[in-house]
Amino acid sequence: MTRKRKPASLSDIAAASGYSIATVSRAINHHGSVSALAQRTIDALVAELDYHTTNTPQPAKSTTIAVLIPNLSNPFNSSVLEGIQNAATAHGLNVALLMVKETDTDIDYYLNMLKDANYCGVIALGALPDNQTAYQLNHEIPVVMCSEYLEDTDMSYVGIDDNVAAQKATDYLTKIGRRHIALINATTNHKYARERETGYKQALQRALLSLDADLILHINSIRYNLALSKVTDLLRSRSEIDAIFAASDIFAIAALEAARHLGRQVPDELSVVGFDNTFLATVVSPKLTTIKQPAYEIGHEACEILQEKIARKNAPERHEVLKASLLVREST
Repeated sequence: MTRKRKPASLSDIAAASGYSIATVSRAINHHGSVSALAQRTIDALVAELDYHTTNTPQPAKSTTIAVLIPNLSNPFNSSVLEGIQNAATAHGLNVALLMVKETDTDIDYYLNMLKDANYCGVIALGALPDNQTAYQLNHEIPVVMCSEYLEDTDMSYVGIDDNVAAQKATDYLTKIGRRHIALINATTNHKYARERETGYKQALQRALLSLDADLILHINSIRYNLALSKVTDLLRSRSEIDAIFAASDIFAIAALEAARHLGRQVPDELSVVGFDNTFLATVVSPKLTTIKQPAYEIGHEACEILQEKIARKNAPERHEVLKASLLVREST
């Protein structure tokens, strides 16, 4: 007696075709955009494997969004996550944090990460590698970029103008009479680091100050101990430095400690400006002058945009650039 073959499932079709379950579902239901090649391939497998939608229970509608985050060491992210969580709760959504690496990623990396859970949308706190990868991922699942976003993209994002914010910080230092201003920056594979460095240089040029490339440090991770070592070496070797603009509060606090260790008085001999306005800015001594990013609002708005994309398949992509401001405190 011949055993009756078990009806094929969506997972079977996806495995045989090489496409994601989401793509297979759209092709079978003719709902959403699928390439002609994918449609032909999936149609052929549906017939070959005897797939019937009535035989396969449909997965429950997901209420969980994935938040892609590169690390937990930066306190700025905690305020962004609070904004995301509060907006998600208001819309009946759950939040799952997924740790992602920032280099050597492609579309398969993200699809493999997401395939084992039924997420309804993605918020990316770390930068996606390029527009092609971002568009492909957005084709599979609604995506919003948050804080760090790609240049020249049509996809939804929420962030600030890092160039303008860096100019505000550097302009302030030049206006209070500082002439040898160092920049403590992240590595320029990050868009925010490139834009903050450009803004710093533009402000120096506007103040008719020469650019000294040796006064720019690039630190590959936002970690206090790493920054402390590098800033201490810089201040020890370049005694003329009278100000530091740091691309994060963590770097700025490391600069305060380096100055204390070397006997440099802040703000009399050395002015220090940070970036982000994390809770640390007001608990250090002296309290830190810094650029205030509206971190909570960035996260909240990113989740609002994602919820709209989840609810409306043809919702327009949105670009939200929020305002950053300079908060002057005791370190300048």
